[in-house]
Amino acid sequence: MATRRSVLVGLVAAGTVVWSQRPAAAASSVTVTDLESWREALGTLAPRYRHALVDIRADWCAPCLRMEREVFPHPAVRRMLEDVALIKVDVTPMDGANRELLAHLRADGPPTIFIVETASGGEYARTRSIGGLKRSELVRRLRPFAGR
Repeated sequence: MATRRSVLVGLVAAGTVVWSQRPAAAASSVTVTDLESWREALGTLAPRYRHALVDIRADWCAPCLRMEREVFPHPAVRRMLEDVALIKVDVTPMDGANRELLAHLRADGPPTIFIVETASGGEYARTRSIGGLKRSELVRRLRPFAGR
């Protein structure tokens, strides 16, 4: 697999440089741990993104780690996340602030994924999944919101 540096070095050596004006998918990702940071994230993302994928995850959650390692980095998923922001709800410590946020989101815990409207934080019907998700299912779920 080519690294970003090897691709850039190859392009410069060939006399071609391609510069993208659009930020990478990672730029649309924010991590929240409590209700205050959730509200701040929505306010920050709303001017640029109409929709956000909410990923409730924890470091101790094996399906969450598998998805972070195998599903989210896949090019098809990354393309969708250029148009849909990613809000990672990190409940690793499972403290009082995490529990308050989970109650607000009506979620029991990780792994849970759903799509919200960033302006209101309202969840779209039939977008919630509990448990690990395969790449193809996540792409199918994101497609109507990604404008592709």
